[in-house]
Amino acid sequence: MRYIRIWMFALCALCILSKTSMAQTEGQVTVASVVYDDRGKPVTGALITGNGGKATAFTDASGRFSIEVPSDAVVLVNAKGYRVQTLRANAIPQTIRLVVDGQSTEVYVPFGKVDRKDLTGAVSVLNPDTYIDKDFNTSVEAGMNGRVAGALWSNNIWGMENAAVFIDGIRREFSDITLVEVEQITVLKGANAVALYGTQGAKGVILITSKKGEANAKNISVRVNQGIAMPRALPKFLNSADYMTYFNEARRNDGLPETFSAEMIQNHSGGNPYRYPSVDYYSDDYLKKFQSATDANAEFSGGSSIARFYSNVGFSNSSTLLKVGEGKNENDSRLNVRGNVDLKLNDKISSSIYVSAIFRDSRRARTNYWNNAATLLPNRFTPLIPVSLISPNDKASLGIVDASRNLLDGQYLLGGLQSFQTNPIADLYSAGYDRNIQRVLQVTNEINANLSSVLNGLSFHTLFNLDYRNSYLQSISNTYAVYQPTWNATADTITRLQKFGEDTRPGTQNINNTAQRQNNSFAAWFGYDRSFAGAHNVSAKLLGYTSSISVNDVFQPITASHLGVQVAYNFKNRYWADFSGNYANSTRLPEGNRTALSPTLSLGWLLSAENFLANSTAVNHLKLSASAGIINTDLDIRRNNADAFFIYNNIYGRGAGYNWNDAVGGSNQTTTSQFGANPNLTFPKRRELNATLEGSFFNNLIQLQTTVFRTEMAGQLTQRFSQYPNYFNTFIPFTNYNTDQRSGFDLMLNVNKKIGAFEISLGTNTTYATSKVLDRDELNLDAYQNRAGKPVDAIFGLVNQGFFNDQNEISNSPRQLFSTVLPGDIKYVDQNGDNLVDTRDDVMIGRFIAPWNYGLNLNVGYKNFNLFVLGTGNSGGYGIKNNNYFWVSGDLKYSEVVLDRWTPDTKATASYPRLSSQQSNNNFRTSDFWLYKTDRFNLAKVQLTYELPASVFGKSFVRGLMVYVSGANLYTFSKNREILDLNIGSVPQLRHYNAGVRARF
Repeated sequence: MRYIRIWMFALCALCILSKTSMAQTEGQVTVASVVYDDRGKPVTGALITGNGGKATAFTDASGRFSIEVPSDAVVLVNAKGYRVQTLRANAIPQTIRLVVDGQSTEVYVPFGKVDRKDLTGAVSVLNPDTYIDKDFNTSVEAGMNGRVAGALWSNNIWGMENAAVFIDGIRREFSDITLVEVEQITVLKGANAVALYGTQGAKGVILITSKKGEANAKNISVRVNQGIAMPRALPKFLNSADYMTYFNEARRNDGLPETFSAEMIQNHSGGNPYRYPSVDYYSDDYLKKFQSATDANAEFSGGSSIARFYSNVGFSNSSTLLKVGEGKNENDSRLNVRGNVDLKLNDKISSSIYVSAIFRDSRRARTNYWNNAATLLPNRFTPLIPVSLISPNDKASLGIVDASRNLLDGQYLLGGLQSFQTNPIADLYSAGYDRNIQRVLQVTNEINANLSSVLNGLSFHTLFNLDYRNSYLQSISNTYAVYQPTWNATADTITRLQKFGEDTRPGTQNINNTAQRQNNSFAAWFGYDRSFAGAHNVSAKLLGYTSSISVNDVFQPITASHLGVQVAYNFKNRYWADFSGNYANSTRLPEGNRTALSPTLSLGWLLSAENFLANSTAVNHLKLSASAGIINTDLDIRRNNADAFFIYNNIYGRGAGYNWNDAVGGSNQTTTSQFGANPNLTFPKRRELNATLEGSFFNNLIQLQTTVFRTEMAGQLTQRFSQYPNYFNTFIPFTNYNTDQRSGFDLMLNVNKKIGAFEISLGTNTTYATSKVLDRDELNLDAYQNRAGKPVDAIFGLVNQGFFNDQNEISNSPRQLFSTVLPGDIKYVDQNGDNLVDTRDDVMIGRFIAPWNYGLNLNVGYKNFNLFVLGTGNSGGYGIKNNNYFWVSGDLKYSEVVLDRWTPDTKATASYPRLSSQQSNNNFRTSDFWLYKTDRFNLAKVQLTYELPASVFGKSFVRGLMVYVSGANLYTFSKNREILDLNIGSVPQLRHYNAGVRARF
């Protein structure tokens, strides 16, 4: 409620600042105007609507038009490609200026579209065509980055995560479409906005609508991009000599003898690198400075009033950072073809057919290079053995060289050990390759029938799809031998080679990991849209929906079905009411509980149409809406991170084997229970209340949209172990108990200004989303360990007090039970005062997900130049440094973090525990010692664009040409940037640079 009070106070202040007149005028007025854009160009097809009628703007200064409307009426000025402007009839200037931003007046919503002025509730709309030339991206997720208020990231709305993606009304994936193909992205956040999607929409919906052709217009566009990508950061591991030195220290700390002699360490520091290796798998020997990427696409659209078409053909290819062996051939390629056709069969029936085909091919060497690079010790062995170092007297070894099928460049054999018969370098050269091949075919058909002859305003629609996704792994698998050399005691020559493994190249192409997925859905609905007396506008939908996703080797398909209903009313485009709901059905629940009603209600009020804002010079448009609802969902009916079925039944499985009759009678397997039955299991529920304020101010200088929300995900499934004795654990049923709450607000604020030849826009999208556990099944001895009342993403761990500096301090401190403690180990707080430190001393030390997330975008245009800058950031989240780069014990590889380890000489400045060659269970566990803030601001994108003047092309077939250069993922401003930029055991984060050209014909 705090957010709502602040929000309403701001609204009242805005009303005061507007200096409005409360006088109400009566009678009719004639509106006469000419419409221009903010560059002074006439606007074609501008539509003026009011209570008295409508008129279309002329395109020249002398072509005035007029309509007669009540003097207190609100007049709307609409034009495709311009922002909608709301004006009081008695205050319309003789020249109306519309701001160019390309936002269509039509917004795609579930199973239809509405005029933007009638859109209420928590919904955000993006039209990529308005910004893709200034901020080019291929992926939809990148195109949404920093632009949607309420989205912590692309499919995480208000912190609920896993929002559903619908493309042309069908449940699909982001990767099934590129941003170039997209006409509009509608982000449906509120419960009322997603109700017609039934159980699938419970966590929000990203509705992506592909482009269509325009009647009587022929458009051809070709775009080509070339880019490179460079690692932002690479891990820094110690070389062999340093590793051996520090490992000796770890052995001494454990009271054990040193492993490496001083002579050996010296040899690994500067001796023969093949005899005394110091391998850096992140060096230029194996990695390129950058990888390259190319993509191109061509768009074609046109048609007539009878048939319209849009088609897109795109191709992309990118390499990887590896530069030796099969690594040079690694690449990812994608070919996509889309064809959209809209047909008007007659005056009553129209149909649309959308077909998309995607061909993906990813080629990789048969190795996990990045994981091996982060784990293999630098001194373990040399990956390559020069044959030139084999003693001429070693005939046996020379014979091995002659017989080897893997002699690299005629100079090297593959190195290894009996305990390491594979290694990433040998894999790259000789193990073969994998090609992951995927084919996607998607067909969508929509039929629309006008039934106004039966009932004025009535229509009927169907939506059907058939999606087929096939993937398989095509591989060439080879084996290879590795060799361990024996070196001459007095010279750097090899006197013997020991062979492990065999060289085989069968030449067989293997096909495996085959997977097929089929997605079918069908929806049919009646629509009703009618206006009465020019003031009462009614619309309604009655919908039936069903879908099924089948996967090979999985018996149970994933199904969804529901009935949907929507009834909406608005009065004079000033007051809106919308009831949307669904009657859901789920096969994941027991009979008798498989259906449930999900009701939602939304109300809207156009404040700028009221008398108290009629003569405002500050407020151009101001709308308030609020919605509430309950959405029943089966999305959270899962077990072991997979969709769960029959979870309401007793489920049994096979357990351990046993013998009977002294083993004479044979053996059998036990039958075990996995969990018990619950015939009362029902839907988890999303319960929500939100309110949205949107407006434009000071002649559209400022654009605003903000929503406050509170959402509960109630009745999530859990097994209530606290309610049963331990021996009953395998019979405990699932029940609806856990409840999480999320609340906060989002804000979109844009400022647009033209100053001479400069056009400047500055925008921000900010989200504050915090969570709280309301109900959890837990039975902790100490209340501070309860999850209830704390964030859903809370991090629990120990609180550290620095390091133990001597044995006396250890003896006078609570006993730590995780392992033997020595000076230099981490000291923890005894939270419950029992003089022991164990897991009962874990407390909340942070939260993983940052509650504050924001995006900032700056656009500066000057004549034909445009500069775009995008920044994104977050604040309030934490991470744990718990991978092998930071948690180093035993004989794990040492990174540069160990340089700051604790020793008796550095105990005043040390920031890392003592080194140990044993498993250090005391030091390497979740605690605030390893906690770090993830606060960051990312310079996410910079693009400079130049569009050649139209006069350059004259009357040629070229209609426009644009060139641009850009950089993405450029820099992170953060106290912990070095940690945030670092990937361990996986492909490095990349900084991208791109140059492109787009031509229109």
